[in-house]
Amino acid sequence: MALGPWGRVYLTPDINTLKFATKGLVAMALSLYLAMEMQLDRPYWALISAVFLQIRPQSGLVIEKGFCQIGGTVIGGGVGVLIMALSMQMPAMALMLLMVWIFICATSSALTRNFNLTYGFAMGAATAILVVVLTIVNDNSSQGVFDIAVARVSEIVLGATCATLVSMLLWPDRVRYIIHSHANTVIDQTFKALSMHLDASVSMTDARAQIMSALEQALTLNNDSSAVIYEGPHGPGRARAAYLLSQRALSMMAEMQTYARLVRERPTLASEAFDEALRDIRDTMERVRSRQTYSERKREINSLRQRIQKAELHRQGTPLARRMAQGLLMLLGYASVMVEAHHAINDAENTRLKAPRLSRHRDYMPALTIGIRSSLLFAIGSIIYVSTQWGSGVLMMVMPVIFGTMFASFPAPTVMLGKVMKGGAVGAMAALVFGNILLAQAPHEYPMLVMVFGAPLFLGLMALNNRPVLANGLGFCIIYTILTMPSNSMTFDISSFMDRTLAIALGLTILYTVFRIVPSPNALVLRRRAIRAITDDMDQLWARSCKHSRERAADWFNGRMVERVQRLANFDSQLPEEERYLLDLGMTGLNLGHVILANYRRVTSLDDTPPTRAALKQWQTALAHAYQACAWGDFDERFTDASQALLERLREAGEMEEEQIELVEGMIKRLDITLHRFARMSSSRDQRDIDMAVQQVP
Repeated sequence: MALGPWGRVYLTPDINTLKFATKGLVAMALSLYLAMEMQLDRPYWALISAVFLQIRPQSGLVIEKGFCQIGGTVIGGGVGVLIMALSMQMPAMALMLLMVWIFICATSSALTRNFNLTYGFAMGAATAILVVVLTIVNDNSSQGVFDIAVARVSEIVLGATCATLVSMLLWPDRVRYIIHSHANTVIDQTFKALSMHLDASVSMTDARAQIMSALEQALTLNNDSSAVIYEGPHGPGRARAAYLLSQRALSMMAEMQTYARLVRERPTLASEAFDEALRDIRDTMERVRSRQTYSERKREINSLRQRIQKAELHRQGTPLARRMAQGLLMLLGYASVMVEAHHAINDAENTRLKAPRLSRHRDYMPALTIGIRSSLLFAIGSIIYVSTQWGSGVLMMVMPVIFGTMFASFPAPTVMLGKVMKGGAVGAMAALVFGNILLAQAPHEYPMLVMVFGAPLFLGLMALNNRPVLANGLGFCIIYTILTMPSNSMTFDISSFMDRTLAIALGLTILYTVFRIVPSPNALVLRRRAIRAITDDMDQLWARSCKHSRERAADWFNGRMVERVQRLANFDSQLPEEERYLLDLGMTGLNLGHVILANYRRVTSLDDTPPTRAALKQWQTALAHAYQACAWGDFDERFTDASQALLERLREAGEMEEEQIELVEGMIKRLDITLHRFARMSSSRDQRDIDMAVQQVP
């Protein structure tokens, strides 16, 4: 009988899980010992700091998270002191200013894709809450504000420092190994997607699922690469190589998706030689995936490119067929660069590559929703606290803000929160038994404290190292630590324990309720915003390529597109199987950006006169608006007119050979087919939406 996730964690744990739990326990024991020796007020906050740093324990990621945690704590402490300086005698005003700060932190956290930075914003908000609220609860004096701020910063910095040192010295694990594994996966998944897309016998449903998997892996590689710069002098080189691999993988995915549709829907375009080339590409990609060394992969791809060039498919058939053949060579060029970048990750000492990390598209509507939601959480907690003057209400105000900020950007935050609450419930029971019964009977000495307190914590850390039960383990470790409150002057008061438990339970319940009643913006609204943003970026590509370079413009466009494509794919998964087209629509938008840049380079390299540039600019704008129109179920005839005007201009100028103009014409024909197809699909879908809405009207 197969074991479930919990059985695999505790009945058949692997060596990495045991090492991880041991390292975490050592880091927390060290931070607790130092905090108690330094006579800090709340040593358990140092433990909580160390707990959060155990998520993703690789040294570079721990260092990056430590910097974010310390930076957020210091800034949050400073903001808390500033708020109290401005409103020392006006607690209500202090809480209002604090709510504004929480809004800023939560909104900013939603505008970054780096989870460590998100956690830094959460710590900035939580530290400010502790400084302001604890000052109000205590004596509301200027000296009290400063002492509380210094204590909170000291505790958090101490926990982060201990966790970082233990991570680097005890069974050190490096981000570069993770990056190497990610890079292998990106190449494998992307080349597999290419084989599936160029095989007409493979359904588009399977090909779509594969390209989504490759897309997620490329984004993961890009996100994790930021931490490798902390691992030695060659870290930045590895990061640049990983960025380049992510960029070229996205470019390949953008190109292959369109040709897959033509292979399936226009089989008459392909000659026998073209079909043979497709089979050769599929077979070679399978061989490349099985090869382990750089030289073998490079040799296979170079040999394939030579065979395709020798066949001269780009000189045979209709303009559209020749454009398709030229696109195959482009795909192989991307594959070659990806293999080079993977080699550079492994051999950063002798290889130099340069590439920027993926840019970020910032949609402010969801971010503002997250900010409003976090502010509402704090406002509810503040109202309860002011009404009751509940001492433990601080926990009710802090915990929802931390978890709410961290989980808000997850695809299913309520699911994550539900797992945290379940783990927290188990942690509360463990805190009652180990923290208030067993510890009360044990000698009040540090070794005994660690032995009794550390046993359940070790089990919680084991869960923290396994993704299926990570949220449960996080909830257990945090709630268990807060309710036990290990320190120099521990009290074993069941009534106090129940008071804290009630505060945390109420805070998490409020958080769960607010997540349910204040959902993210409507999917249709976000879909329209994503399409509009793609259109705007397509319209800006020419200006960016003139200001920088074509490669820089393509990299900028890739980065801003990847999350939009993921968002459209998420919307797609909610539709019936036969009605799914949004992922294809997003990938087509990614491809159109590359088409615009490639067409500019091809034309302006031969005819760079002002009239030609004006015709190109008009054509680009028309294409961007035609893409937006087809997403709404319409075809913009201005694209046809602008395309015709561009072709007439190129022939009148006489700077380009007719064969080159025919390649441009083939590219335009391919775009025309794609835009008309999406217009039909979108129109039928929109009509179904209207019919359903009419049927729901009483």
